[in-house]
Amino acid sequence: MRGTNRTPSHSRKKRLQYLPSLIIPGQLKSPSPVDHMLFEENLYVEEALRQELSSIGLVCFRDFTKYSSGAIVSRPSKRNVRTLCLEIEGKKKKYFLKQTGIQHLQIAIKSLSQVHVPSSATAREISILGLFRDHDIPVMRPVAWGERRLFGWSMGGFILVEEVVGKEFVDVYRSASLRQRRRLMCIYGELMGTLHHKGIQSKVRPQDLICVSEDYENFRKCFVVIDRERGQTYPVSLSVKDRGKSLADIWIKSAFTIGTSTFSELLSFLSGYFEVLGIRRLNQAMCRDLVNEVMARAENILSSDKRFSDRQQDFQQRFGIPRKKR
Repeated sequence: MRGTNRTPSHSRKKRLQYLPSLIIPGQLKSPSPVDHMLFEENLYVEEALRQELSSIGLVCFRDFTKYSSGAIVSRPSKRNVRTLCLEIEGKKKKYFLKQTGIQHLQIAIKSLSQVHVPSSATAREISILGLFRDHDIPVMRPVAWGERRLFGWSMGGFILVEEVVGKEFVDVYRSASLRQRRRLMCIYGELMGTLHHKGIQSKVRPQDLICVSEDYENFRKCFVVIDRERGQTYPVSLSVKDRGKSLADIWIKSAFTIGTSTFSELLSFLSGYFEVLGIRRLNQAMCRDLVNEVMARAENILSSDKRFSDRQQDFQQRFGIPRKKR
């Protein structure tokens, strides 16, 4: 089912289907009558990891949300992300535990006003990860998650994901030759083209990509996507304007992580995008319209975002934007 709008009731089911309610016998305390009436608690733990997690004290929902060991790898302004290591079949594996607190009341009220069940950071990310997997997009693997709700309002949650072993795209790109950069940008464009073709509105920035192989034949062999905290949790219909905005944001704002691209690298990115859509010639109407949207959005970002004030001249010399005022 590609590129279709969903009704609120359908999207609500889609968001919640990746949060199964799992009660592990003998591991969760019986809730009090008040808790039972007011709170809904969801907990999922992969069967193969339950014993290992139990050995470090992670058994019930509260254990995961209150876990304070392990190094914090998140920024202070973001939700807590901690590392933990488990020995699986004689091998040490690293995992990342993402912990979220009480959902902002304003967000919950806004969702309710739109006749939606409030979608927390935990529920949203699990749903988007499931959406990616459903469409065969390589994405990080959650092995445990949970959430506690009060009348639909999230009172806290967590996601435990397995480390993606590889090199960050940003580091690979910076150290690559121009030829390799063009190829990396091409398969990056293929990834974005595939997402948009499937109706998946979830921006993938350079820092959201891990390179798991040096085989750059296609993005499925080379990339794994991480950190799906934002985006729609179900397929939507994307207009040319929607696509142009997304591509321009990636292109312009990636200057802070991988530097300003060359014209040939931008062309490779767009060519990979169009290749997925079955459009090989850049002079076709849809390509022309989309490129115009990309350039218009890019020009708007460069003109209005003060962070780019010292980069405007570079972009103007390379791409002719922002256009000089007469």
